[in-house]
Amino acid sequence: MELRTYWSIIWRRIWVIALVFGLVAIYVGYSYYHLRKTQGALKSYSSAITVQIELLPSAMVNSSNADNVSVTSTLADSLTTGPILQSHEFDQDVIQQISQDTSEITQKYGANADLGNWQNNPSGIGGALTATRVNNLVTISVNWSTSAGAWAIANAVGEVSSTKLGNFLNVSVSSSGTPTASTSSGTTVVAQPNVSARVVSAASDPATIAGSSSSKITLYLALLVVGLALGLALAFLLEYLDDRIRSREQVENLLGLPILGELPRAPQPGRK
Repeated sequence: MELRTYWSIIWRRIWVIALVFGLVAIYVGYSYYHLRKTQGALKSYSSAITVQIELLPSAMVNSSNADNVSVTSTLADSLTTGPILQSHEFDQDVIQQISQDTSEITQKYGANADLGNWQNNPSGIGGALTATRVNNLVTISVNWSTSAGAWAIANAVGEVSSTKLGNFLNVSVSSSGTPTASTSSGTTVVAQPNVSARVVSAASDPATIAGSSSSKITLYLALLVVGLALGLALAFLLEYLDDRIRSREQVENLLGLPILGELPRAPQPGRK
């Protein structure tokens, strides 16, 4: 009996539920549409390249192999955890390298490959780069909005690292003959770069990953559920505030007396 009562209330106030749920659904649909139109919001691509940090012969004078390994590991750690990959100079070099790799990108992805927003966007490229290391091996990953763009950036990072990394990482040899590492932002600066990098694993084919706003899908589904619950709650609230008598069952419950007879509803004018 109670379920029938609840259903009658829902059906009587269905317009309230539809109104609240409809407004929430319109907002969710509008937001989801914009997410679908935004590159990288729901789906991104990841490509990675691995480089090995090495010392040039001039940096290994009067030093042991253990010292060289220690220094290259320290340099790899500086590249991984330091600000180099996010620096304007490094990212600008990556942009210039992508411009020079047009033929290679065209050969792999076609003449009209979508690289995303990479031109004149060093901060965007820097924010897409992350790195991990094992000893002196550094793996740099790129998360980008397009497949071709992820590969092009990773490939350019490898080329810039192999040709210009010495401009960002340097070593100097102490009086004891032990190499000491420093970055371009540190206190020790050497004019002649003594560090190089060698690509040991080329840029990988991009893999599909979740986009930066993919978690919003769950939020939108939760909003739909909340909208439905809010509509139901509002419908029952309106029913609670409505003191009109609508059925004979309500009369019996309110008065505690049986119904002996009923008067039919008067017909509207013009109808039989």
